[in-house]
Parts: sequence; structure tokens; C-alpha cells
Amino acid sequence: MSAVPRYQGEDRKQLQNTLRDAGFRSTEGRLVLLSTLKRARKPLSVEKLAAAVGSHLDEANVYRALEAFSAAGIARHVDLQHGHAHYELVDEKHDHHHIVCTSCEMVEDFTGCEYEKLAGKALKQTGTFAKVTSHSLELFGVCNSCAKA
Repeated sequence: MSAVPRYQGEDRKQLQNTLRDAGFRSTEGRLVLLSTLKRARKPLSVEKLAAAVGSHLDEANVYRALEAFSAAGIARHVDLQHGHAHYELVDEKHDHHHIVCTSCEMVEDFTGCEYEKLAGKALKQTGTFAKVTSHSLELFGVCNSCAKA
């Protein structure tokens, strides 16, 4: 990924509004980071995000911004069991989850977790929770290529 911002015009305004609506100042570093998350096709590590934003933010500031974005509901931490954190942009309109190859670490999205049904079942099994407010689901297995090897 390039360190050069790829947003223009309306996209920049949309990114600025996203930041401001979440209570953040619209700095160039945050705009570039948010744009990078928006363009990503899979969750990215802090290291890859820091490389992508280049001189706009160092790795420590990328991590701090991602933690703040997560707390504000803009981004989410995804545990792909790779030994480090991954982040992706929250997409309220398109609920998706991940399936991860434990051999080559390939990641693919999938939909259709039947969240409401699963949440209802979980709440019936526990007497200590009143409601489920969010969810995350990652499945782990072996991809076709690794299974043939």
C-alpha cells in the first residue's frame, strides 16, 4: 500500500465527518489511517497499517489511534490468532466474519452467522447477562491449498 492518501473530494469529507461524529479532530494522520482501513479488503495488522500510512503516523500513534477508533466504534480489533492485533473498519450495514487458515494464515470473509438466534440461545443459557450488545466470530481451519499439500 502506498503512503499517499487516496481520498479526494467527497470521500475526504466523509472521512472527516466520520472522525468528527466520533469526537475526533480531523488530522491528516487520522484521515490517512481511516482511508487505509476503508480501502482494505481484510483486517490489517498495526505493522501493515503503520507502513501504509508512512510518515503521517508512527507505529505507536497508529496503535493509539486504532484503540481510540475501536473504543468509539469506528474500527474493531479482530483476533485472527496470528500473535498480533488486526483491525478493520466497522461496517454496520454488512455484518461479516472471518475464516482463517491455520496453516498459511489466509483470511476470507463470510456472512450469515444468525447473530440474533445465537444471542438469544446464549442469553437463555446464562442467568447473569441481560443482553448481547455486539458480537465477533472467527472460524479457523485449513484452506483447500493447504489441505492438498
